[in-house]
Amino acid sequence: MKKVIVASENPVKIKVAEKSFKAVFPEEEFEFIGIKSDSGVPDQPMGEETRMGAENRLKFIRGKYPEADFWMSQEGGAFPEGDNIYNRAWIMVSDKEGFVGESSTAHLYLPKGIVAYMKNGLELGDAGDKFFNTQNIKHGSGVIGALTGGVYDRAEYYTQAGVIALSMIKHKDWYI
Repeated sequence: MKKVIVASENPVKIKVAEKSFKAVFPEEEFEFIGIKSDSGVPDQPMGEETRMGAENRLKFIRGKYPEADFWMSQEGGAFPEGDNIYNRAWIMVSDKEGFVGESSTAHLYLPKGIVAYMKNGLELGDAGDKFFNTQNIKHGSGVIGALTGGVYDRAEYYTQAGVIALSMIKHKDWYI
């Protein structure tokens, strides 16, 4: 059984790792361990801080748990665009040899009400909770779950990028 360290204790992010690895490596068995990690960026990353946060988390967990087989980090962030803000997450996965596969989610444009809360200093999850009158949305379906009426949840939103990043690792000879 191979060990995967996930750079988060958030159950949604651990689920993303489980779904991504199962999709790309269906014949293998994995143990997933979520750990708290340091992103080195603000709690609400803006723009390219998001990719930097994923990269920093990956380095942090690789250094702290070098005995694993894979390491996965996920960082969601806000990207201002004129009067709008969109959400996007970066996923990075490293194998034992140090090869890193990475991908990002689709852009998720946010409603004006959520944007207003964020411009007043709230993180996306807290802004989503206020807008949708929910509690701890980021550990559940996420803002995307509310915006799509449950068609997609946060785990599904991140999993597509997780599968792409892992596919780079599976076929790394195509990239090196």
